[in-house]
Amino acid sequence: MAGDKTYVDISRAKCEQRERLIRDEWKISPKLKLGHNVLEVPKICGILTEREIAITGDNDAVDIIEKIRSQAFTAEEVTLAFCKRAAIAQQLTNCLTEICFEDAIERARQLDQDRVANPSAPWKPLHGLPISLKDSFNVPGLDSTIGMTYFANKPAEEYSALPRLLLDLGAVLYCKTNVPQTMMTADSDNNVWGRTLNPSNLKLTAGGSSGGEGSLVAMRGSVLGIGTDIAGSIRIPAICNGIYSARPSSGIVPFAGQQSPEVPGMPGIEVVAGPMATSSRACSYFMKTIMTAQAWRYDSSCLHLRWTGEQSKRKPRIGVVLDDGLYTPFPPVRRAIREAAQKLRSAGIDIVELRLPHVAEALGITFGMFALDGCKFVQNLINEGNEPQVESVKRVNLASIPASSLADYMRLNDRRHQLQDIYHKFWIENQLDAIMLPPAPQTATRFDEWGPVSYTALWNFLDYPAIIIPTGRVRESDVADGEDSALYGEADLNNYKLYDSPETYQDAPLTVQIVGMRQEDEALAGVVEFVDNILNRS
Repeated sequence: MAGDKTYVDISRAKCEQRERLIRDEWKISPKLKLGHNVLEVPKICGILTEREIAITGDNDAVDIIEKIRSQAFTAEEVTLAFCKRAAIAQQLTNCLTEICFEDAIERARQLDQDRVANPSAPWKPLHGLPISLKDSFNVPGLDSTIGMTYFANKPAEEYSALPRLLLDLGAVLYCKTNVPQTMMTADSDNNVWGRTLNPSNLKLTAGGSSGGEGSLVAMRGSVLGIGTDIAGSIRIPAICNGIYSARPSSGIVPFAGQQSPEVPGMPGIEVVAGPMATSSRACSYFMKTIMTAQAWRYDSSCLHLRWTGEQSKRKPRIGVVLDDGLYTPFPPVRRAIREAAQKLRSAGIDIVELRLPHVAEALGITFGMFALDGCKFVQNLINEGNEPQVESVKRVNLASIPASSLADYMRLNDRRHQLQDIYHKFWIENQLDAIMLPPAPQTATRFDEWGPVSYTALWNFLDYPAIIIPTGRVRESDVADGEDSALYGEADLNNYKLYDSPETYQDAPLTVQIVGMRQEDEALAGVVEFVDNILNRS
């Protein structure tokens, strides 16, 4: 608590500051009637010009870069369009935290002027592309509250490694996006900024912890944003919002210099940064750009891996996993994975159905590694901020999590290595190029109800890259079936019962997850491009 200010006072001041940074002419009329799905509001609210609607709505990140280079667009008009659309998204879904629209527009204007002055200079790979950032990335002059009062009004003095690299590559940074209190739940709700909503259905969660980013990209207030992932925090918002995202292998995308709820030096599962976008090729382009840019110059923990540009000419062999053996997918999720598998078979892809080994044990080790200190560090941050826990954090029950000894950690780490070896052999013996499975047993859920993370966290445990591909939405025909369909015990049944009707989950996106081997991120990108073309363009 700063002086005599309560967390409510701090929140009010931060939110009022954010509101003042949105131009009056970008404010949505209170007379505009909104339904449960607000994805089309940017087109009809009268704030964007037709050209701005086309810039933001009809182009992915790669298109925008190419059109700036061909002088079909200027960097300034692109940035202005995305600032306006992000402002609209904020008013509808509460997805933003820190706003730097005016600085972004000025940077884009300067980029245009530099091109006029130096027309023969080499193009930077991200020249003029607006990129949004999860709140945990540090940008000088902006807070990185990560949803906690303790960090409010303590602006960063230096860039995190990745934003610094993005700027050097020509990008324009224009806003940061909301997260859960502690960044340890899948509901982006906190006492500083409030709750981010899902634009597909305002009564459903936007996911977390990169939930603001997911909502913003779904609204096309951004076509390329950056999230972070330790158990699914890039992929869960992609599931909830129906966008593309990639959880890279560790050590590829710079991560250093972020605000964190973890005690410094905590070992265990590696946190990674990765792209959230409106297309699979945008995710691929981001990874190619970062791997070509010698990211290790910005973050000493980065590997010296290079993007080779080599493409396999044969059709991939893909393992299909219908469920993880712990949680039964909701009826629409079951439909989505079976339909995707059938499309791949019909396209002549070699498909083999698989059951994943040792999932429960891997998850137990994962959770043990998340809380080696018994979550004491993050509890202290909450207490020092004099704020209550939001509902999703209460349900985690941080105080009940036991700390581990050094001997405990060594046992966990030893067994992790053994299971990584088992999965390595599993992959080789099945001659796999990729695995396709549901990214979660559920779609976006109602607020504070997201439970299992086993479908995503397993790949963090193994450090395998994983990419989300949207495939459709819940249909009226996706009726709730009997409780007998829940196959794996009480926890599974409790989660399965959340799906009570397609009406509750109206317009909730459906997705699949494609997984590759550790540090085979480029090969996975090639498989995903192939699969995406079959699932969404055939």
